[in-house]
Amino acid sequence: ARGRVAMYAWGEDYHAILKQKLARLVDQMSIEIPTPFESKVCVDTSAITERELAAMAGIGWIGKNTLVLNQRLGSCFVLGVVVTSLPLAADSPVVDHCGSCTRCLDVCPTGAFPRAYEMDARRCISYLTIEHRVEIAPELAGKMGDWVFGCDICQEVCPFNRDVAPPKEERLLAKSVDAASPRLDEVVAWDMGQHQK
Repeated sequence: ARGRVAMYAWGEDYHAILKQKLARLVDQMSIEIPTPFESKVCVDTSAITERELAAMAGIGWIGKNTLVLNQRLGSCFVLGVVVTSLPLAADSPVVDHCGSCTRCLDVCPTGAFPRAYEMDARRCISYLTIEHRVEIAPELAGKMGDWVFGCDICQEVCPFNRDVAPPKEERLLAKSVDAASPRLDEVVAWDMGQHQK
């Protein structure tokens, strides 16, 4: 009777929350750094490859499921970027710790990973439930299970997500069961745009 929503969408819009936090970071930087600088905060709104930048900046490595993984945080976090004119020292990239594990690849019901470190978005449940604008092919629809917005399957099986603490930011947490697991009879009654963030 209920569907599933990806973790990142349980609470308030992470774009707005992260933009707000990064703007506060920039404000703090301008107080503590005497050199004037320019900056721009970006959260999934600019032509920036956040994943690749995160990997180069040492936040984590790009895992076999194409998500950024961190040994302490797993993959249960969102990325934002502060582009700045400041000449900041870069951290070193992190070594890939996926090893021989293929759990994320093996568990994907739609076969969205043709090989490690490569995803075919046309088969990804997240893409199909969020960005795909036409009818979903029957051979994929039958494999999507109860996912109605996004998908966490490859993250749920990742050993690095085993002991991840819940977010400290309350606004990212589900306010009700319906946020994480909406009633399907209500979902099918939605009109276009009614529940878009």
